[in-house]
Amino acid sequence: MNVIKIENNAFRIPEIPLRYRANCHGSWGMFVPASSALKNMNIIDADKAGLTRGKFVEMAVCYMDDKVLTFEPHYNNEPFKEIWGFPVSGQIKDELVEGCSQLITFLLHRQSRDRIARLVEEFSKEAFNAWVAEGMSVPIEEYAQSKINELFFSKIFRFEMIQEVGDYGPYFFVETTFRDAATDFERAALKAAAEIHQAQLNGLGWCNDPMLEANHSANLSALSGSDNIEELPPANTKAKLKAGKSK
Repeated sequence: MNVIKIENNAFRIPEIPLRYRANCHGSWGMFVPASSALKNMNIIDADKAGLTRGKFVEMAVCYMDDKVLTFEPHYNNEPFKEIWGFPVSGQIKDELVEGCSQLITFLLHRQSRDRIARLVEEFSKEAFNAWVAEGMSVPIEEYAQSKINELFFSKIFRFEMIQEVGDYGPYFFVETTFRDAATDFERAALKAAAEIHQAQLNGLGWCNDPMLEANHSANLSALSGSDNIEELPPANTKAKLKAGKSK
């Protein structure tokens, strides 16, 4: 068992990815475990079975990545944002006792994905402003990498279900906001998240889900000879959140 201990707090890295799903369909608007038991259930049945995890989760985010995934029959070769982090508040966190958390992952799609991309862009803008204000004495790439890292791993991210009404009726999306850490536990979670992020960059693979990696690779292979490949985000490693560098 891999565990990061920071002062009196402990952070577990499961050997098998601990997946959750942001279920935005219809009347759901809930985080749920990625469980086959949910198949053919409605939200009332799922709630009675103890398979719902509330409308929000607050996390120290460790890592983000872009994936092109297929989930039949609704999603075919579509871009998703993969999120990894340590929950610090919400029903997902309540599965554990105080003073600890464990690494979880879920996906954001479409409107939810677009919104977090815009939010993370704020870190890039703040780093740029700071670089200019401090005299532009070092290359922007070098400065931005350090500054965005500093900003990103000082914030607790909140992922919350918000309902809207579209052309086909009500639906939910995940709104992403962030705030400063408020407790010693949250500050410890941010330190653990930064450690996990660096370990991921060093190749330990703690933020890799083999099922999604295979799905992603298969989609890229299928699209490599397709005209649709030009419509996907470019595979630019510099654009990823690496050492705190945002996409």
